[in-house]
Amino acid sequence: MEKILSIAIPSYNSLPFLKKCLNSLICECTDKLDIIVVNDGSTDGCQRIAEEYQGFYPDSISLINKENGGHGSAINAGAKAARGKYFKVLDADDWFLTENLPAFIAQLEKASADVVLTCHHTINITTGEIKSWRCYPHRFGREYTMDEIMTEWKNFDRSLTFHGITYRTDFYREQGIQLSEKVFYEDHEYATYPCCKAKTVLPLDLFIYEYRIGDVSQSVSAENQLKRISHTETVIKRLTKESRELSGAAADYCVKKTHLLLLSFLVTSLLCDKNRKAGRQRADKMMEYMKNEYNAVYLSTVKHCKILKTLNRLHIGLKSYNDILGSKIYNKVRKNKSFD
Repeated sequence: MEKILSIAIPSYNSLPFLKKCLNSLICECTDKLDIIVVNDGSTDGCQRIAEEYQGFYPDSISLINKENGGHGSAINAGAKAARGKYFKVLDADDWFLTENLPAFIAQLEKASADVVLTCHHTINITTGEIKSWRCYPHRFGREYTMDEIMTEWKNFDRSLTFHGITYRTDFYREQGIQLSEKVFYEDHEYATYPCCKAKTVLPLDLFIYEYRIGDVSQSVSAENQLKRISHTETVIKRLTKESRELSGAAADYCVKKTHLLLLSFLVTSLLCDKNRKAGRQRADKMMEYMKNEYNAVYLSTVKHCKILKTLNRLHIGLKSYNDILGSKIYNKVRKNKSFD
């Protein structure tokens, strides 16, 4: 059976979650899936779970055991082993909407686009809140160029993410992508390269990825983002370096994506660090770097930085900032202005 979709599952000490993740991939089209569990040096026994499922579905589920190298390393290993026409990553503590997989596979069977976009949910395990993240193209199922994407950025940006992107495997490999290893937040690299070089992007009106949030142990928690702020800096600098040879829509795309990560860095520094002065100094140093090395991103971010520094001095924290971003007023402004 030809494999239509390869799904790499980076797995590090994911024993409490891996069964749910794998169960979400068991459906009428599992025989068209190439499910690659990448055991990234786990010590909790999740390898045994992967081997159990491999025994049940030997033609669809495979296991790669490797030394711990981080999330990016696991994706690199999965991409190298992929057999499917398309390639997507699913973190072991997340899952797919099983009922939508057959329709997704049917679309991928006839697709030829370099990048396919789908919708996703975030599920907050602390509050129970579920949010929908989707794109709003003029027409789903039609291919768009990167020039069109950049012209209508706000119609697409919330699916141009790690959770929304599926790559045509040959296209991904042709770019020679190797994600940064032994750092967190390299998923921003994955959503930037090689997506920026895509000739065709196909948005689908399907929710596929279910993204679990609200766990303080996750890398996206405010505490861990501050603790690993140097990792964010590393990824920003790599994006800066990789963007230098780009032009046109590809360069514009990288500016947008780097701006968003830089904004995350600034929010963490200025609103999460209890040492307000240290946060301002870190932000100033990074902005000075961007001014010299990636001026387009600096210019798109400088107003945001000034606002965040004002909030920093007023001792406004992350929760209040997120309340502002989630307000109806802000979202109304967002639809009418290119502020973000």
